[in-house]
Amino acid sequence: IVKYPVITQLSSDFPLELGAQTITGSDSIMGKIFQAYSLTSVEFLSANNAFILDNVAKTSSGWGSDSDFVAAKNFVANVRNNTGSSLTVQQAAQAVGINARASGMLNGQIGNYYGSSNEKLGIGALAEGQKLQPTNGKVLGLRSNPLQDILISRFSGVQPLVKLSTPITSINYSSDPIVLTAKDGTTFQANKVIVTVPVSILKTGGLSFNPGLSGDFTGSLSKIGMGGSFRMLIEFKKNFWGSDTGFIWGSSNVPEYLSVGIGSDINQTLSITINGDKAASYSALGGDLALNAILADLDSLYGGQATQFVRRDTTTLQPLYIFEDWSKREYILGGYSYPLAGATNNDRKTIGQPVGGKLFFAGEATDITGQAGMVNGALASAERCAQEVVTAIQKPS
Repeated sequence: IVKYPVITQLSSDFPLELGAQTITGSDSIMGKIFQAYSLTSVEFLSANNAFILDNVAKTSSGWGSDSDFVAAKNFVANVRNNTGSSLTVQQAAQAVGINARASGMLNGQIGNYYGSSNEKLGIGALAEGQKLQPTNGKVLGLRSNPLQDILISRFSGVQPLVKLSTPITSINYSSDPIVLTAKDGTTFQANKVIVTVPVSILKTGGLSFNPGLSGDFTGSLSKIGMGGSFRMLIEFKKNFWGSDTGFIWGSSNVPEYLSVGIGSDINQTLSITINGDKAASYSALGGDLALNAILADLDSLYGGQATQFVRRDTTTLQPLYIFEDWSKREYILGGYSYPLAGATNNDRKTIGQPVGGKLFFAGEATDITGQAGMVNGALASAERCAQEVVTAIQKPS
């Protein structure tokens, strides 16, 4: 459970998510959980999204036939046609002549959306994932329950079996049984081990293996990145960005705004998600200075209304906001995985392969269904990994 670094609670009448805030696919794993629990959700319609060009935010219909907007919109729609490419998204966009005027719009919808920036995100593996089309693509948010609570409720049966606050630092799978050593020196034994730590931990050596993992594994791991991730939620006394607006993409300073209160009576809260190198910049600023930078960006877009209408504590007069900086979480060190240039979906398959019938790997980075970086991808990998364990038990090597 995250302890939010604020002294005042926000007053929104809908869930405020500092983790995953939307899911993709009403027919996805999470979508089906929504249906089974009869949860109230809202769909973020693409027609309500706003896009920023020349420091002006308009919907798709508002931009009409603007040539740069149309070119960028078509590029986003056709990312899936870039399978086999070894380019970054930025390089692919430049290759087809996308004007720099639309680079922010592209970065918000692609690079930042997938956990990084267009300068680092590889378009080939991204295209492979999109071509798989595992869901109907509807983007949904919850209206009455936080997503974290839904996951805890859905998997409540296993909670008593979970041992918390015991970080494992090494796994010796040369022995039988396997020996796991925790940070405090405590050891545990197991016949099978499922590893779900983020790729950032694997790449920085936060978890060691004996024997070391294969060259195929480490080679594929080197093609998967995981950058910084920063989110802030800010309440306002007035919705000045449009009551029907969903996502706002394209600012050169803030790649993604989301009006999280759509479908509620009071829609006056913005969620700001910043990934990659920009997240590192906001992380370095810290909460208050990052807030000031975001308010300044909104002021430039909406004529000073952000500073004018931000909700403030009645006693201190300080703006009301909460934020999370996952790059500073010791056992996360970033947001979610993304493919680097030259990566393929096969690299995700490789880092998800069982080792010797003893080690098994799950987590969104190992998803091969086209949902990496998402809650759905993490759940899909869990289903795949659980079946691998069952198979190994039934047919020991």
